[in-house]
Amino acid sequence: MYPLKATGKTGIASTACIAASLLFAAGCTGGGDKGNEQAGGKTETPPAVTQPEPVQLTMLGSVTKEKFMEEDGPALKKKFPHITIDYYLLGTKDDTGGGQVTLESALATRMQVDLMAVGLSNIGKQLVDTKLAYDISELIKKHGYNLNILYQQSITAQKSVTGGALYGLPVNRSAHKIYYNKDLFDKFGEKYPKDGLTWDETYEIAKKMTRNEGGVQYLGAVIDYRHMMLVNQLSIGMVDPVSHQSLFVKEPKWQRFVSNLVRFQQIPGNEANVATAFTKEGRAAMYIASTDLNGTWTGINWDIAKAPTFADLPGVGSSIHGTITAVTSTSKHKDEAFQVVAYLASEENMLNMARRGTLSVLNDPKAKSEFGKNIPWLNGKTIHAEAMFPDKLAEPYTPTPYDAVAQAALVKEMTNLATGKTADVNTALRVAAEEADKAIAAQKGK
Repeated sequence: MYPLKATGKTGIASTACIAASLLFAAGCTGGGDKGNEQAGGKTETPPAVTQPEPVQLTMLGSVTKEKFMEEDGPALKKKFPHITIDYYLLGTKDDTGGGQVTLESALATRMQVDLMAVGLSNIGKQLVDTKLAYDISELIKKHGYNLNILYQQSITAQKSVTGGALYGLPVNRSAHKIYYNKDLFDKFGEKYPKDGLTWDETYEIAKKMTRNEGGVQYLGAVIDYRHMMLVNQLSIGMVDPVSHQSLFVKEPKWQRFVSNLVRFQQIPGNEANVATAFTKEGRAAMYIASTDLNGTWTGINWDIAKAPTFADLPGVGSSIHGTITAVTSTSKHKDEAFQVVAYLASEENMLNMARRGTLSVLNDPKAKSEFGKNIPWLNGKTIHAEAMFPDKLAEPYTPTPYDAVAQAALVKEMTNLATGKTADVNTALRVAAEEADKAIAAQKGK
């Protein structure tokens, strides 16, 4: 717990502004009072500034308590000295002493929850079904928060789930990029990957860089299938939001998605699709993933380039599939809770996120120029930070509560297809769809 007052660009009046206005009013009144004194009148004393009443909020977030305290705690304490936030990670087990609690436990114990970080696919389950959902549209107007500073895809994505309501504000996002091992490209005399590559061009590079030399098997490319589905460039959903049936067979774009990625793992010698081949062993030339910049890859001389794109979708990168910070319907301090949300989604805070290497939904060129400036281990290392920002964001699809089980079914079949256990892409998609539908039915049954 720590005391957390509203300043910044969220439309909430700051203490400094109030003080300045009072000072201005006092100056004007002073001239008039002098005249009154000369005329025999009395000097009026300006009204005292009323301090806000202390407020305590409980927040269930998406990061550990330690990380929240380190990254957001100091700024929130400075901005909101009258607010105390009792923070817990919304996790899978109950450990309130360790700063973690399950939603089920919070509801059962009638914990007073004011703020929640919720993934788009969990809005129905965690907010709507629990009756914690609260449309903050009026609070946005009341406090003058400017939605136009955000990538509009982040708003569209939420509205596609809720039917138009805004239960919270988005803050974070992720983006795929090509990490590449500069030493391996130098070793084999090949040019480094560059921005603007198509998937076909990247595939050709992967084939060249897959080789066995000196008894070491070098991989051309390792690709994170799983997360790429969530932010896919083709804007295709995994589950129909109305029928709750898998879309792997019904939506032809999935055949394109699967065929495009699996072919990399089918390159002879490039079968091992494991991240550690790049991050620890240094024997993978490229790693295509949304993984954050990482200072622990100390033995790898890496840089980044923008993620490959489809030739008919030039410049289109990852879509937005982050979380929102919601104000709950049960909160007794909705205005104060919204002040916290509005600060987290403010230009000031999201530029701070950029400086520490975290992508946000701030649609401002300054996010690019400021990116990574406060990452200590980047001192003395130059990286192509522009690669973190796609030329265009893919349009979002509508997430569902069943995406996770559908995703797991498709990842399994993509792996089977790549390793020859499944004969062809159509079979892989059919089997994945059947498995996904079974898992969805089982989840519904619970």
